[in-house]
Amino acid sequence: MTEKQPHWLPDITHRPGPRYRAIAAALQDDIGSGALPIGAKLPTHRDLAWRLGVTVGTVTRAYAEAERSGLIGGEVGRGTFVRDPRPAEAPVDNTGIIDLSVNALAQHPNEERLRQALLGLASRNDLSGLMHYPPVNGSARHRQAGAAWIAQTTGLTVDPALVLPTAGGQNAMHLALAAITRPGDSLLVEQLSYPAVKPLAGLLDLRLVPVAMDDGGLLPDALEQAARAHGAHALYCMPRLHNPTTVTQGPDRRQAVMAVCRQAGIRVVEDDVYGFLADDPGPPPLAALDPERVLFLTSLSKNLMPGLRTGFLLCPPPLMDRMRTLLRATLLGVNPLGAELSAEFILSGAAMESAIQRRALVADRQAQARRLLPGAASDPACPHLWLPLPEPWRREDFARALLSRGVRVTPADAFAVARGDTPHAVRVCIGGVERVEVLEHGLRILANLLSEPAAMGESFV
Repeated sequence: MTEKQPHWLPDITHRPGPRYRAIAAALQDDIGSGALPIGAKLPTHRDLAWRLGVTVGTVTRAYAEAERSGLIGGEVGRGTFVRDPRPAEAPVDNTGIIDLSVNALAQHPNEERLRQALLGLASRNDLSGLMHYPPVNGSARHRQAGAAWIAQTTGLTVDPALVLPTAGGQNAMHLALAAITRPGDSLLVEQLSYPAVKPLAGLLDLRLVPVAMDDGGLLPDALEQAARAHGAHALYCMPRLHNPTTVTQGPDRRQAVMAVCRQAGIRVVEDDVYGFLADDPGPPPLAALDPERVLFLTSLSKNLMPGLRTGFLLCPPPLMDRMRTLLRATLLGVNPLGAELSAEFILSGAAMESAIQRRALVADRQAQARRLLPGAASDPACPHLWLPLPEPWRREDFARALLSRGVRVTPADAFAVARGDTPHAVRVCIGGVERVEVLEHGLRILANLLSEPAAMGESFV
C-alpha cells in the first residue's frame, strides 16, 4: 500500500446535515474524483479535528461511516488509508471464476414448482384480491402460512396474528432493528456477523458493538459486559447455523444468553434464515425462551427462490403497533402476488419438499468438502465452511492468491464489525455452484494452495 502525506482537508462549510456526515460525504466525493488516490493516507482523527474545528469524536464517526462503506480502512500502528473499491482481477481460464463466495443454493428444483403454482393461480377466479393494496400486516392467509413455516422449521407453534410477511429476510432485519432502536443507539452483534448488518446499522445510525464468541457461539459474560459498557439494549444474532462460523448454540448457552438479556433489558433479533436446513429443529429458538423479548425472522429465499422476496417476522405483541407504523411508512405491505405464491408453496407442502431436497444437497456437498478440507469448521446442515488459515497466511492475501487461481471466497474482514481480533480465516460457500465436478475442482485448488509452502511466501515477497 502506497502511503501519501496526510494533508487532506475537505471544505465542509456548505455541506448540509451533521458534520460527521459532511466529512464522510467529502471523503466519498474526493475518492470518486481521484483527489484522494487509492492508498492515500488520511490525517489522524485528532489532526483533522483540530484543522476543521470539530471534535475528535466527529472525525471518528465520519471515518467509521466511510469504513462501513468500504471507502477507507485502518491498520493498527500505521493509520487510515483509502481502499481500492474495485474487486481484484485475476487471470482465469475459459470456464471463468469458480465463485465460492455467495451463500446461495444451486440446482434449483423449483422451476417446475413455480410454473405449476403460477398456472394454478391463473386459473383461480378470485384474483381481484391480489390487485389492491394489501393489509399493512398481511392477509390472514399469508400470516397463517408464515406461522406454518416457522412451526415446520423450528417446532415452535405461534399465533398467526403475530407473524408479519416481509419483503425477504433483509427487510425483516430492517423492520426489526428499526422497531427496537433509535438513532444513535448501540447495537450488540456477534464479533463476526452477517455483513448486511453493517450498512443497515449505517442507515439507522446505530453504533455496532461486537460481542466475543467461542466455538459455542455468543459468550454470555461478554454480552453482559458489552451491554453495560455501551448502554446497549438491542442484540442481533444468529444462534443456528451461524454465518460465517457455522456454529449452532446449544440449549445451555441459549438459556444463559437470554438470562443476560432479561437482566440487562435487551431486546433480541433472532435470524434463522438457514434453520430450514436442519433435519432436527434442535434447541428451542430464543423466541421460545422469551417471546416478549425476541423478534424472530426467517425467509424463503435460500430454500425456494430469492425472486419471491418473501420473509416472515414474528413480533412480540407490545411491538405490533410500531411494526405496523414502520410497514405503513416503508412498504404499505408486501407484494400480495409474491406472498400468495409463497403461501401456496408452504400450505401445499411444496416448501418443505424443497427443504428436504436442499438438506440432501447440502449434506452431500459437506461430505465432499470435508474430505478435501478436513481442517475447516463445518456442520452437515450448513451451506458454507469456515476455514482458519495456517501461518503465515493472512486472510486477504489468501483470498487474493486463490482468486488468481480462479476461485473466489470471502475473507473474514467482510464479517468483522470492528477492528481488532479479526481471525485469519475465509468463508467457503459450497451450495452455489451448479455442478459437483466444478465444486470439486474449486475445492482442490483451495486445498492445494493451503498445502503449498512456496505459495505462502509469494504474497510476502
